[in-house]
Amino acid sequence: MSSLSKKETGETPAESDFQVLEIARKLEMYGVRFHPAADREGTKINLSVAHMGLQVFQGNTKINTFNWSKIRKLSFKRKRFLIKLHPEVHVGIK
Repeated sequence: MSSLSKKETGETPAESDFQVLEIARKLEMYGVRFHPAADREGTKINLSVAHMGLQVFQGNTKINTFNWSKIRKLSFKRKRFLIKLHPEVHVGIK
């Protein structure tokens, strides 16, 4: 199989694998795993854990991202998942 890959594309199998990974890492939904949930109003949403933080989806549309740097605490109690954020500090511009 590796000789066929080299003959057909001019790439080694390792180069082919690297190209596939390069394409995949640029896809917005690559590696996203949905965890079904509902918001306060009962609307169905999906949560996903990502390198940048927690993502909130409605269907396949991302509606919010809670960055790790802004999350103070995560808790789960009686089917209720809470995200507590650091208070926003507003710095005045002079």
